Amino acid sequence: MDMTTTSRAVITEPRQVEMRSVPLPALGPHDILVRARKSLLSSGTDRVCYRADFAPGTHWAQWIKYPFTPGYSMVGEVIATGAAVRSLAVGDRVATRAGYQTYAVAEESRSYRIPDEVSDEDAVWFALSAIAQHAVRRAEPVLGDHAAVIGLGPLGQLVARYAAVAGAATVWCVGGDETRLAAARRAGATTVPAAAARDRILEATGGVDVAYDVTGSPSVLAAASEYTATGGTIVLVGDTPFPAQQAIGGEVLRRSQTVVGVHDSHIQRAERTPVVRWPFRRNVGLFFDLVAQRRLDLAGLVTHRFPQGDVAGAFHRLDDDLTGTIGILVDWTG
Repeated sequence: MDMTTTSRAVITEPRQVEMRSVPLPALGPHDILVRARKSLLSSGTDRVCYRADFAPGTHWAQWIKYPFTPGYSMVGEVIATGAAVRSLAVGDRVATRAGYQTYAVAEESRSYRIPDEVSDEDAVWFALSAIAQHAVRRAEPVLGDHAAVIGLGPLGQLVARYAAVAGAATVWCVGGDETRLAAARRAGATTVPAAAARDRILEATGGVDVAYDVTGSPSVLAAASEYTATGGTIVLVGDTPFPAQQAIGGEVLRRSQTVVGVHDSHIQRAERTPVVRWPFRRNVGLFFDLVAQRRLDLAGLVTHRFPQGDVAGAFHRLDDDLTGTIGILVDWTG
């Protein structure tokens, strides 16, 4: 087995991806070597990166330079450890923020042992799950709140489930894709087509206490404000690649609503301190606990699976309109 190189997906230019053999970094004393088992694509971030679908001058344009190495959700098996590694051992299954590649060198402190009760296919949602938790906490939910989630891709599905775990009386899921709406209903949400959302939600609740915009579309914030209650909160979880087009709308001001922005980079990576209550590791631990306790049901969220020989096919799926698509998985074990 060659432990010096890895086969890694690289976006060479917009809408072009290829597997390249690249050197692995040397294994440091606090590092582990991971053999990939599963990777989860992000239909938000990875789609923007693959299509170069962003406005010039945005942080997207500053970050994405081709050739570009995507990916941040891998589940794998530890096959070697550095001399100072203590919390992980060869044979452990771990979740780590690595790209789409066969092997990865990862820091022990940023790798998370997966409990036996959690499957690879569930565990690979760990990174998106941390973002969803962060979004719900930032809304400061109150037991009995009415919540709405607009945008039912992978991240939106998780936000809806965490809103319920946090005590929402109702969770309204707004979208237009029946596959995604059905997945939300299976998790206990009330679903409504986008065109009917305003009237249906206002009639039933008088306005939700919290609305989560998980679309990345610049037009949704203003629409969501129309069925968010006076004094309510709108959480922007979807990171629009066209921020100059994002309209706030008149209702945010008129109803004294609060708009909160959420981003993966806001989650502290340091261990818990008196100031940092929810570092990334604690988010992942809670996710694993909720899945193991069957309080967080991810069944049916993976809609497309691709073998390691067809990573390009997984990315090509992102170039479609995503109808019928939620989770896109790459299986490295075949």
